Amino acid sequence: MRPLLVVGVLALAACQPADKDGTPTGVASKAMDEVANGLGEASKEMDKAREEIATARDKLALANLSLNRDTTRHLPEAEITPAGELLIEGKQIATTPEQKALVLAYRKELLGVVGDGMAIGMEGARVGIDAAASALKGVLAGQSGDEIGQQVGEQAKAKIKPMVAQLCTRMPGLLAAQQALAAAVPEFKPYANMDQSDVDDCADANGDGTWSF
Repeated sequence: MRPLLVVGVLALAACQPADKDGTPTGVASKAMDEVANGLGEASKEMDKAREEIATARDKLALANLSLNRDTTRHLPEAEITPAGELLIEGKQIATTPEQKALVLAYRKELLGVVGDGMAIGMEGARVGIDAAASALKGVLAGQSGDEIGQQVGEQAKAKIKPMVAQLCTRMPGLLAAQQALAAAVPEFKPYANMDQSDVDDCADANGDGTWSF
């Protein structure tokens, strides 16, 4: 269900006649039914996508992780294997057991951040569907646009904020693991492009460690 279609139908419903209990009638009623059916289908597709995301996360844990996130730097292709091997242009960089432990520690932290990011993206899409459903219910209940907007905003905040906060708590650990690995393995250092500003940017502008929505 496209957002513009949802908005258009809700606007149509607001302008159309309603019966005594406030329920839209005529063209608006049919349009609302179409939106409701579309939201139901979207919800089913979202459940399938959630399962696919979970599968992708499981596969990611067993796959090589690319270190070429900054495409502007044009660095040679580099990866970290599940076994803790650092590969640059497909060639394994010799490491001591201590260095390999640092590689694995960085990989673990990176997987945690990536996994949380995927979950937030998935939940964001879910929130979009829930917001459309709430708007539909609000129109049927005769709520104003401001009331619907406030309700939807509160729902999104309640669902997304804790997930974002969890991701933010991982950032210092990721930075520390990156710095330790960069200091121990010179070949990795060019790929260590995270700095303290990335940690700071994960906090509210007020610096209280929370997010604004």
